[in-house]
Amino acid sequence: MQPILSSEIIRKIQHALKLGKKEINVSLDLGKTTTKLQLTEEGPLVERNTIKLPKVRDKDKSCYLIKGKSIEKMQYMSETTGEFYKLIPTSGRPLLQISGTSMHKQPFVERIEKEKLKGNVLDAGTGLGYTAMAAAKTAKQVTTIEHDPTIVILQKLNPWSQELFTRKNITCLEGDAPDLIKKIPKESFDAIVYDAGTPRSSGDFFSTENYAETYRILKRNGKIYHYLPQPQVKQGRDFAGEIVKRLLELGFTILERNEQDCYIIVQKQ
Repeated sequence: MQPILSSEIIRKIQHALKLGKKEINVSLDLGKTTTKLQLTEEGPLVERNTIKLPKVRDKDKSCYLIKGKSIEKMQYMSETTGEFYKLIPTSGRPLLQISGTSMHKQPFVERIEKEKLKGNVLDAGTGLGYTAMAAAKTAKQVTTIEHDPTIVILQKLNPWSQELFTRKNITCLEGDAPDLIKKIPKESFDAIVYDAGTPRSSGDFFSTENYAETYRILKRNGKIYHYLPQPQVKQGRDFAGEIVKRLLELGFTILERNEQDCYIIVQKQ
């Protein structure tokens, strides 16, 4: 794994340099482990390279990737969607931010873990893989779909996403979820986890047509755990309500709507 520094760690190193310290214990993998770094007047030594640290504002929350002697902020413009992706550090797993909207909200990931899903599970879209990895703890097989190559790059760089590639019961697919779902045989999945990006970047993901195909591939009594963003909420738009209406019209039963944590749970009867 390539070393990654959070903005908080950079500020900590810079403070130590001002104090004239010669070494410091920090994390190079966003909190998974701790490493002792030697400090020089020019900056810290990381893998035998002296790194010149960038100026980081007090309120900055970013991740910085170390590539040899250089360091770059982990924020990228997607050629596929035109959206701006950024990796945001937290006290635990980093978040993926899409044009200012944070994905993988912790309460939703925790709900998937709590459900202890069994059998075959579909997870779309993958993002950083947190819901796929949570489902894989108890499911027989998890198939997860990501449509944006830029996010796949972030998966491979993020230390907290590596189980996506090491767990034998996770299959990662790249492509447009609605297109791939059309090719899946009926009643293939015991449960489905939907955690897409913003409506603007997700194509037909939130369409009635895709939900009809979702109904087809879900087994009877199977459930959908659906994280829903809140576009234009300040303008009074109830996006979750729009999705609930579509699902009801297709024959799903609404089991739960959690407005605070932005998700719904529905079931196929």
